[in-house]
Amino acid sequence: MYTRCTHCDTVFRVTPQQLQVSSGKVRCGRCHEVFDAFSSLSAQLPAAAAPEIEPPPIERFEVPPPPTWRSTGQEPVWPPASSASPMTQAELPEPAERAPELPAPSATPPAAAQPVAPAPAAQSAQPEEEPVLTLPDELFTQPDPRRKHWAWSAGSAALAILALAQLTWVFATPIAHRQPGLRPALEAFCAGAGCTVALPRLPDQLFIEASDLQLLDAARPSEVLLTVTIRNRASVAQAYPLLELTLTGAANQVASRKVFQPREYLDRGVDPARGIGANQEVSIRMYLSTGTLRAAGYRLYLFFA
Repeated sequence: MYTRCTHCDTVFRVTPQQLQVSSGKVRCGRCHEVFDAFSSLSAQLPAAAAPEIEPPPIERFEVPPPPTWRSTGQEPVWPPASSASPMTQAELPEPAERAPELPAPSATPPAAAQPVAPAPAAQSAQPEEEPVLTLPDELFTQPDPRRKHWAWSAGSAALAILALAQLTWVFATPIAHRQPGLRPALEAFCAGAGCTVALPRLPDQLFIEASDLQLLDAARPSEVLLTVTIRNRASVAQAYPLLELTLTGAANQVASRKVFQPREYLDRGVDPARGIGANQEVSIRMYLSTGTLRAAGYRLYLFFA
């Protein structure tokens, strides 16, 4: 398969298995830029790809053959250039005069006899090394496991605190009912969170111990006094209930009905938010005016809205 760098248009030979290691993200070995190899992956060599650069031909030089030595009992001399074969001592003619001595040849042949190395071609003509693809350095960067563990722990703790605060905001009243000792802490929490810790409402634990509706003055038959004693038989304090008074006529038919809030039937100075204490009772006295209505009887009913 072939792919092309999107930055310098260099073509590379790759395999899909190599690219799957980094999901196609590779670094160009020529321009060192990261690109997506899958975006230009092809099974054919792109037509616009530059042909490979052939190395320049190397100029060959003929190297002269090594010198042939002959033994004359004297110091060796270089053979003439026209000599085709070595000659033996018997075939040597007597020289008319002694040949001038030549300096002993050194271990290295003369400079003229050394082969001439070809001149280096221009750098641009040398075949460049084929660039390679490498994986981006970001793939090898491993996060610090201790930092990751700390981040997970902090996030889990924050979520747990948030969930606990939400449960407390919703179920503050039931929690205070089941755990009376937590009521001060819950009230402090709700003071800042905007929730309320209401007193329990247990109507089946509230009873009317005694009640009476009497005329105070016969000269003023419209003025009556209602007295009621309410007892809380629960083991915890609970909220004050609503009090419903129904006046009936001579035939026990309903003549009038009125519902009183705790702030209406409690004495001044009594805080309704404190509720009725556990196993305690509260006495109620209300002066009422019935107007032109002449009541023959009454009924009382306690309930929560």
